[in-house]
Amino acid sequence: MEGPVPRLARLALLLTLGLAVPASALEARFEVRYGILHVADVTVSASEDAQSYAAEGHVVTAGLVGLLRSVHLDLSVQGRRQGETLDPQHYRGDVDTGRRQIQSELAYTDGVPRILALAPPEPAQPWDIDAADQGGTLDPMSALYYLLRPRPEVPCGQVLELFDGRRHSRLRVDAAHVSGNDAQCSGAYIRVGGYSATELQDYQALAFSLDYRRDAGGDWQLTRIVTHTPYGRMRVLRQF
Repeated sequence: MEGPVPRLARLALLLTLGLAVPASALEARFEVRYGILHVADVTVSASEDAQSYAAEGHVVTAGLVGLLRSVHLDLSVQGRRQGETLDPQHYRGDVDTGRRQIQSELAYTDGVPRILALAPPEPAQPWDIDAADQGGTLDPMSALYYLLRPRPEVPCGQVLELFDGRRHSRLRVDAAHVSGNDAQCSGAYIRVGGYSATELQDYQALAFSLDYRRDAGGDWQLTRIVTHTPYGRMRVLRQF
């Protein structure tokens, strides 16, 4: 298992490329809860400057659920920034949901992903999609960081297209409802391509809400995600 020094070194790697403004760093932790059950922990680490960003995210099961079912997500990305726009350059993902596993590595040229590694192997299917047709998509880690990174404006009113190496999905985040220092955005995670007809019919879209709060410095911080899954209401709660 990778220790903290190599991880921090990788996060800092791109920051040596441009020092026009001071670099910023993010460390965030969330608890995933179904009702009163604490089922998983989420951690995100990131660094950025005016030209680049690097981010990592990890999800592991917790509590009694962790004893019964092992689920993990390990994601990392390095990329370039142009204002609020994220331009991924290299992505790694190791995902095991208990029902689906995928290990992928993607590189990007002019916004078009190219598959460097993809496992486990799967037989060709009529619904398979070509990475070369996925120009303009974000990797899952960049999409998460886009919604999570503190900023002066609430990052809502956006449609983010995602590609993980096999599947294309869409994050639709509607305009924010702002009340003082609190804001909420509704949205949906939508399956687009790389899914069978049965998968699209059974579970095409997942509605969610995002809660933000403005901090003392004027930046909006993501504090909570709420969604209703086939297993019940799920809350992802920021731990400050």
